[in-house]
Parts: sequence; structure tokens; C-alpha cells
Amino acid sequence: MNANWLKMMAPLAALAILVPASALAITGSPKEQITGSPKEHQGRPAGIDPVYGVCRGVDPGCYHDWGTERDNKVLVYSRTAGPRHANLGRVLDPDNPSVQGAALPRPYVITHDHSDPAAWPRPLDGSNVAQAGLVRMLEADGIEVHVTEDVQAMERLNAGYRAVIFMSPTRDTLWNHARGATGGTRLDWARESLRKYVQGGGGFVGVHNAFGTEYGWQWYEGLLGNANYYNHGRSQPGDVVVVNDRDVSTRDLPRRWRFSDEWYNLVPFPTGVNFLATVDERTLADGAGGEGSHPGHGDFHPVTWCQYYDGGRSWVTTLGHEGAAFQENSTFPGAAEFQAHLKHGIKSAMGLEPFCTPAKRK
Repeated sequence: MNANWLKMMAPLAALAILVPASALAITGSPKEQITGSPKEHQGRPAGIDPVYGVCRGVDPGCYHDWGTERDNKVLVYSRTAGPRHANLGRVLDPDNPSVQGAALPRPYVITHDHSDPAAWPRPLDGSNVAQAGLVRMLEADGIEVHVTEDVQAMERLNAGYRAVIFMSPTRDTLWNHARGATGGTRLDWARESLRKYVQGGGGFVGVHNAFGTEYGWQWYEGLLGNANYYNHGRSQPGDVVVVNDRDVSTRDLPRRWRFSDEWYNLVPFPTGVNFLATVDERTLADGAGGEGSHPGHGDFHPVTWCQYYDGGRSWVTTLGHEGAAFQENSTFPGAAEFQAHLKHGIKSAMGLEPFCTPAKRK
């Protein structure tokens, strides 16, 4: 055998050993990587995003329909491991120092009669505006709503739920700090459970400060559409503009509607997703810039989008700062539009309504 040929091939053989087979399989453009129907793929990825190492985007081929039987219910998760939005109200996290004296059963999940103190040692009260709003909106459509801030409940997240809703959690919300304080292990068990839940075809809905959590977890950043919170200005009125009126979460909304929010600026900027709505920065009296240096996103500032991600469905919105936006019969400008937008987005992530319908091509 030619000695020079052996010298040339040896480095290539070593490279083949070091590089994972999944990386070697990535070929062609992103559009070519994410193609085909779910039936054609039969459980294997349609294509791989080279940044996040998962199949993601607008092609249904990235969804895993494994025939899982799911109940008509969702889990609302609002644990805050940092700053807490006022619309979340009093803390429900059993590991929080302000709650520990209540000796709540674990995992603590409020499954019915959410505001009844006879049923729950720490029920929802008038301060838990966002959680109560979700319960009201979804139960009106026959959907069972479970509410928790217990990380142990996320560790036990199972396929019985049609969707999990991250209602403005903060920071490392999926980290079991209490177990770590006692020298325990598997502190990131809840992360693993969320990932496996999505990979099995589960639905994910991220609301508002879902973008301000799990900053250091790349898989979660991908779940948000290759996006993360950077900063915001003050909460102020502005016009939400529907940019895709074919999706179930937008098709019955006016093309433009007034609303107030913090209008998150995003780094990185979402990519490979189906954009559903934006904010018109020209209607923001104080502009879109916030603390720091981010100037806003100019003539295309997205607030809601959707995608298939690593086997599941992801519908996310940066809207949802103001408590009045979640209240029944609210006079808050745009509350009715926001609630309809959110409810249908949740139902689409659950698989009850068409998910992530593409916009009409111009």
C-alpha cells in the first residue's frame, strides 16, 4: 500500500472518530435540512439546526407524533428564582422561605377549585392575577388547568399534559436549589424532564418573562426560537400589528390593536420561526430602547411567534406584563385581544387547534 496515501488518510480517520455521526450527517442549506412530512421520517429528525443540535423550524416534519395519549389539561408553571412580576401575586413555591412554614404537600400542584382554602393549604388568591386568568380562560373551554411553582412538579412532568405554560418564571427556575443546599444531586432534573417532555411531542407556551429565565441553557434558548430577553423600556402603550392573519391565534384579531407592555428587546433575535405579531415602534412614545444600549428592533419588532422544536410545539409571546390584561371583562386597552391571542395560542400548542399556520406568501 502507498505510504504517502496512508499518511494522508490517517488524520481523516482520526477526525471521523472525534466528530459525532450526527454532525457529519448535516448537509445542505437549513431549508434542505428541514424537509419532509412526519410520515416520511417516522420518528427520526427531519433535519438538524447546527446551533442547537435539534430539528426546529416551521416544518411539521420536526414534530414527533408518537401516538401518546394525553389528557385535556395543561400545567401552568410560575416559579420565580429571582425578580417576580406583580401579576403573579403571592408566592406558591414550597421551597421559598416565605412559604416553608405552611408545610405544603410535595409536589404542590393546585389541580381544581384553585381559590378554595378548604381544598388547598395555600390556594390562589386575588393577587395571583395571571395564573387565575389562565385558569378562567382555559376552563371556560373545558380544559383542566393545574398550577404550580414547585420545581418537584416539573421534575415529574409527564406526557399526560397537552402543554406546559411558563407564566413569567425567572432566572434558574428549573434548578432545585433546596436539594443542592442539603448536598443532593440531580439539581437539574427538571430541565431533563422538560426536554424529554418536548421531545415526546409535548406543547410549550412561553409568556412574557419566560424569556427572562434559564439564560445559561442553550436548549431552552432554542425552544424560545433562538431568542432571549435583553432589556426593555418602561411599560407603555403601543400598537400590536398582526403580521400573519392565517394562524388560529391571530386570524380573528384586528390587524392593529392597542396594548400596553414592556416590549422586550431580544438578543439573540429569533430566527427560523413563524412570526405572528409585532409592535410598531413608531407608536411607542418613549421609544423601544431600555437600560443599557439596545435601541430596539426598528421596523420589525416581534412579540409573538411559533415553531416546531425538537419533537414538540412551541408558541411564545413577550406580551403579558400587566395584570389587568389577564382579568375578566377588563377595560384595559387590548385585554380582550390579548386574551384571545393567548388562549388560541395555548390551544394550538396543545394540539386542539391548527398549530403555527404559515403566512400567505406574497
